[in-house]
Amino acid sequence: MASEATTSIPDMTMQLVSYQSAVDAKLQEFNAKNFTAGFWQKQADLWVQDATAQQSLRSFMGWLRVAETMLPRVPEIEEFAREVKAAGFQHVVVMGMGGSTMTPIVFKQAFEKAADGLPLSVLDTTNPATVREVEASVPLAETLFVVASKSGTTAEPLAFGDYFYARLKELKGDKAGENFVAITDPGSKFVTQATAEGYRRIFLNFAEVGGRFSALSYFGLVPAALYGIDIKTLLERAIGMMRATGSEGEVAQNPGLELGVALGVLAQQGRDKLTLVVPAGLSDFGLWLEQLVAESTGKEGKGILPLAGDPLNSPQVYGQDRVFVYVGYESQPDADNRAKVAALQAAGHPVVTILLRDALDLGQEFFRWEVATAVASAVLEINPFDQPNVQAAKTATDQLMKVVVEKGALPQTSSPVLQENGLDYYTSVSGADATEVLRNFFGQAKAGDFLCIQAYLQETPAVNQELDELRALVQQQKHIATASGYGPRFLHSTGQYHKGGPDTGLFLQLTTDHAQDLPLPGRPYTFGTFQNAQAAGDLQALHDYNRRTLRVHLGTAGEEAGVATLLEALRKALA
Repeated sequence: MASEATTSIPDMTMQLVSYQSAVDAKLQEFNAKNFTAGFWQKQADLWVQDATAQQSLRSFMGWLRVAETMLPRVPEIEEFAREVKAAGFQHVVVMGMGGSTMTPIVFKQAFEKAADGLPLSVLDTTNPATVREVEASVPLAETLFVVASKSGTTAEPLAFGDYFYARLKELKGDKAGENFVAITDPGSKFVTQATAEGYRRIFLNFAEVGGRFSALSYFGLVPAALYGIDIKTLLERAIGMMRATGSEGEVAQNPGLELGVALGVLAQQGRDKLTLVVPAGLSDFGLWLEQLVAESTGKEGKGILPLAGDPLNSPQVYGQDRVFVYVGYESQPDADNRAKVAALQAAGHPVVTILLRDALDLGQEFFRWEVATAVASAVLEINPFDQPNVQAAKTATDQLMKVVVEKGALPQTSSPVLQENGLDYYTSVSGADATEVLRNFFGQAKAGDFLCIQAYLQETPAVNQELDELRALVQQQKHIATASGYGPRFLHSTGQYHKGGPDTGLFLQLTTDHAQDLPLPGRPYTFGTFQNAQAAGDLQALHDYNRRTLRVHLGTAGEEAGVATLLEALRKALA
């Protein structure tokens, strides 16, 4: 263990150009008050001064030493993985939202499945077509379903679990529970349900580890072990980063502190769009980073907006609101990305570069970024561990679902300002046709703003490509940052920033009719109605915070054809 834990950490360089002196001054200030020592002692006044907030903050800092806590539990997890394979299971489906699924998504992309590992799928959307797709792609009787919910009350994973439990009950009767595993906090209601339904295993996580800081807990490690990843080395490397950031006493240089102070100071000076640049094999690392940074910092009108998948372009399309972070591998040239990043640096944009030795270094990167996010929050003087605005969309959705239960359908809350070519446009701006509505909506964009596409659609390669084209078009023509997320996934990650961060977003919500809907066991509504309610609830929450919104309902046109029609109109509008 010691040999791995003390190896060198991945190389990080920061070229901060004109911002270096301000970052150096803040680092000097933090070091003068022994920030690193106070950080490891959970000294809450480093972040906030309110006594109640301080108590809350301290109660969510269990992630600091979770890698050390989990290391002795590696044999238990690996033994469970062997037991599952010996029982004849052929596939694993992880079902959850936000922090419960982001890490498995990263692992699945960054690592090749080991010879002794099981194929892994992740379900984190209520879209009925996606649920059907997952069901059709696995051998149900030989599939292990991991239901992951920290609170045990999150609506989506409970719905997934109920749906697939009902399907397994049809196949295996009272033995259905053998195909299910729960990961949740001690004392959650879900523990009672999983016990009653005879789940094969219940892994109890840690109440003092928040969801977005749970990568190195059971939430990340159980799926990783089932996939065949060497979780012992992953944790040992994380412990190496712990030591580098001061877990065992004073350090000459603290990579988490340096990164966090830089990001915080840059955000204060207007460079609040953290633009992640990665090779193809690490693109899902951006999903994980989006949740961590946006939900931790996007509150009180402040925040750092992480951007995953924003098209990498030449310097002239970018405003003065960017910081670029390149995360790649030492051994992979990734020449095109690196050349573009070098051009951006030469043009005066701040650039951070982190090079990994291999995918197991993700253990260290998870921890580095967790520390950096907490430190940046201290610079911004906010509590990184709460999410005060997330509840708004949930409450609005819950109210809509009560109407569904009582009346059998969602209420029609507003009328479109325009109907054209099968698409319905809902927004506060007007126009004689789609081109004019889109021109007027995007005419609101100003320097420092961003576009956020909220796609309550089935994720497919074709739709992904269309959304990428839409982002590239807006970036080129309006020179603003672009973000894109599938609903309801983003509600559990960037949704906090959308309502609690600065009012700089233009929100394009895409919804559709569900041609092939799915009933939800024990509920008087379908997956499609559930997803539509989540979209309507989030839109209501955005309206309540006076955000600029445009909802385009694709209706029966179909997702791919509907987005193509929207793209055609947008090209005319922005020409």
